[in-house]
Amino acid sequence: METGNTEAIYDNAHAGGVASLVVAGVLSGLAVLTVFVAVSIRSPSYQNTHVVPYFVSLLVANVLQALGTCMNAKWVIEHTVEAGPFCSFQGAIKQVGNVGMALWSFVLASHLFSLLFLRRKSTQRGLLMTLIGGWSVIIFIVAIGPIAIQTTKKRGPYFGPSGYWCWITSSYPHEQIFMEYFFEFLSAFLSFVLYTGILLCVRGNLIKSGGRWRLRFVPNGESWQLSISRDRIDSAMVAVAVRMVWYPVTYSVLLLPASLARLIEFGGHNVPFWATMLADFIFNLQGFVNVVVLLSTRRFIPDTATLPIFSTPRKEIDFTSPEAIGITPFILPPKPEPAQLERAETVVSVDSTTPMVPKPRFSMLRPMSWRR
Repeated sequence: METGNTEAIYDNAHAGGVASLVVAGVLSGLAVLTVFVAVSIRSPSYQNTHVVPYFVSLLVANVLQALGTCMNAKWVIEHTVEAGPFCSFQGAIKQVGNVGMALWSFVLASHLFSLLFLRRKSTQRGLLMTLIGGWSVIIFIVAIGPIAIQTTKKRGPYFGPSGYWCWITSSYPHEQIFMEYFFEFLSAFLSFVLYTGILLCVRGNLIKSGGRWRLRFVPNGESWQLSISRDRIDSAMVAVAVRMVWYPVTYSVLLLPASLARLIEFGGHNVPFWATMLADFIFNLQGFVNVVVLLSTRRFIPDTATLPIFSTPRKEIDFTSPEAIGITPFILPPKPEPAQLERAETVVSVDSTTPMVPKPRFSMLRPMSWRR
């Protein structure tokens, strides 16, 4: 395959490989659109939260990324990648989708961290500012390339043929890294840190004692101690937090192969065609995997209308106090062994020569009557 900033020509093997990416894009797009319609028609009530608007923004970014991937069908049919308006549009859409997924994944993690860890109240004003600000930042990152960074005479167009499709051209290697990959890895790392903090907090491993946060771990047999510092909100959200951690984990796993392939290319080394296609096929399953994680998590999300408002202060327990140190669980006495029961029966045996005196019987069915 011949590559450059102006034209790239496919052979049959290249066309088949890129066609597989189109299939991944279609699969992700259909999965996301199906969930998007389901959320729009019948969305559960998440009172005092903005989870749905932020997750819908993430789904929109998934759709845009899938759309950019499906646009590869034109190059498969024509067996060539040509610079032009369509190519530039594909490069911009792909960057919008990729940066959008990174940003809204982080926003969703930050929102849940604010609710479940910091216990801060969500406001409609904050929601509106976040939505407008988030999409404005995405548009700015994409638009600044062709508007301010592009130097047509020296390096050529900003968006154009880049490998087997259109994206930021190879004449702008630093922009490829810092205008997309940097945001993706930063989002994955920060989201994982935030979700881990949420999980440790709602489980009771991360507690605030004496005005300071500290970690505590207990053996499996003493897990009852973790529930002491949990309130109703934490107890209801433990199952949710356990599964939400999978979002940044799966995002990182899907992102890593494509990023490694690109970094190897940036270093001047050749990446086999099959490795590039496999890495990008995995990466373009982002939307489909997000839907799978959503469906496996949604049934564990409680109805927030039945919970206290998330801004309810978390109770603080001083585990260094004598009262806390003396807390012990209610434990039933151990069940006696059969041998112990036999010995007890032998000791408490009754002598047959002892006369049996009947015990008085009192009836409680009717009151005792007295005669005068």
